[in-house]
Amino acid sequence: RKAALTLLIDIGTNGEMVLGDRHRRVACSTAAGPAFEGAKISCGMRGAPGAVDHVTLKNGQLSYTVIGGGEPKGLCGSGLLDLVAALLNLGIIDESGRMEEKTFRLCENVTLTQKDVREVQLAKAAIRAGIELLCAHLGSKPEDIQTVLLAGAFGSYMNPASACRIGMIPPVLLDRIQSIGNAAGEGAKLCAVNAAAYEYSKKLAAETEFLELASKPEFQDCFVDALEFCEEED
Repeated sequence: RKAALTLLIDIGTNGEMVLGDRHRRVACSTAAGPAFEGAKISCGMRGAPGAVDHVTLKNGQLSYTVIGGGEPKGLCGSGLLDLVAALLNLGIIDESGRMEEKTFRLCENVTLTQKDVREVQLAKAAIRAGIELLCAHLGSKPEDIQTVLLAGAFGSYMNPASACRIGMIPPVLLDRIQSIGNAAGEGAKLCAVNAAAYEYSKKLAAETEFLELASKPEFQDCFVDALEFCEEED
């Protein structure tokens, strides 16, 4: 248990989050959708050989890396996140998510469409709204969070700067983000072989509050506000 306010996020089709410290914790789940797992994206795919996993922008030029090398076949979640962030910086995507041209071609086999951008907006807004409402529930603000722990396959490979650029994670937290790998899997294995760890996990779960986002009237407003790609903290 940490003394400082800590945010744990496991980003998948559902975004599971816990915010708190050693004295109090609150958890929620938000329906981020499958965009960051490659689904509903025109050139989306899982993080397998052939997937563009990272896109970088330097001196106005885009470059990318491909899992396993060779010709790219599509975009996995981390590559999608990077590409949207880069196109925002280039002005090809505006703050509302609109693209002047409805399709952007990264390379011969990989394109990004207007619909893809909208899917990213829905996913990132769900995560951001969850963070904002967890903070409100604890009477704190995002800037009060001292550490952000990213779990899961996507969280381990995504570029935190891209996540902050699109507003999925508050930009003020960029330097406080750490990737911790498959925390759920490691925790399950630990509990399976260690009775004390299992009992401790049950105690933690029993003492953790649950925030039902769907029952919060302010969730919809917070979600809509989070759809835009604005840089309010920059």
